[in-house]
Amino acid sequence: MECRVFGLLQRRKATKSRIGIVIEPERIALAEVSRSSGRPTLTRCEVLAVDPHGGTEAVTATLRGAGLPRAAVSVVLRADDYQLALVEAPEVPADELRTAMRWRLKDAIEFRVDDAVIDVFDVPSQSRGNQVRMVYAVAARREAVERYRASVSPLPGFDVVDVPELCLRNIAASLPGAAGGVAVLHLGATSASVILVRGTTFYFARQMELHSSPYAAGADDPAMDIDAIVLELQRSLDYYERHFDQPPIVRIAVSPGGLRSTALAASLKRDTGLEVAAIDLNSMLEGGGAVTPETQAACLLAVGAALREERLTL
Repeated sequence: MECRVFGLLQRRKATKSRIGIVIEPERIALAEVSRSSGRPTLTRCEVLAVDPHGGTEAVTATLRGAGLPRAAVSVVLRADDYQLALVEAPEVPADELRTAMRWRLKDAIEFRVDDAVIDVFDVPSQSRGNQVRMVYAVAARREAVERYRASVSPLPGFDVVDVPELCLRNIAASLPGAAGGVAVLHLGATSASVILVRGTTFYFARQMELHSSPYAAGADDPAMDIDAIVLELQRSLDYYERHFDQPPIVRIAVSPGGLRSTALAASLKRDTGLEVAAIDLNSMLEGGGAVTPETQAACLLAVGAALREERLTL
């Protein structure tokens, strides 16, 4: 499945480089990955300031002034722009799946399904008994998709609106040991995501809220409840083992984020006994220079979007 602007733009030919963009109210995270030498090379990774009151025009002006090369461009949806749901696939022809999925999602999302742009991607067949086919459905707010199109449409290579989960899949697939399976734990300001990947195959995603706890590790971030994170992570790993009949995942990669990620990685290693490490883009990808932990944290999803390779299936 090509999750390309949820079917709104034509599919382009593969290119040797891709730019990933994450647009936030006061900044744009930007990354460029080149594949001209075989191994992915991070050729650009930075945060651009943008006028929070300037709207679409301010974003467009900032991107025009960034001196971006002609390359394929992916824009990443923000958490409040979409919802992701694991649902039973309707028994309809493939070309009718997205239309049929609207009925499945009617009561499963928090906004009107008529105002959503729908796309789906498969997960591997489950191994228990007569399991029905399951797919992940992405319901994006149409207004958000159109806003992103307007913001970056002057970039000639713009062809994909991506979702964070698939960007994290791309990050996971680039990590050492990905062939044996890896869990990526991505920390946001108020929420976190767990992504389970083996090789390049996306198996499972779980989202969780980050609640405060007086016992949370990492005094720099009292909003992080380590016990809750460990519990949700263990539930995800257990689901993966039970439903996909795969060997256990023993590697956990925590998104970069300074002291917060370091504290969380140490706590997870202690509480789970698994291999746990914070993601370091400098060691994961070839590049022209060191990227600071702060920039890595801001640009991780942009890098994941830039790592996307053109393919027909996940």
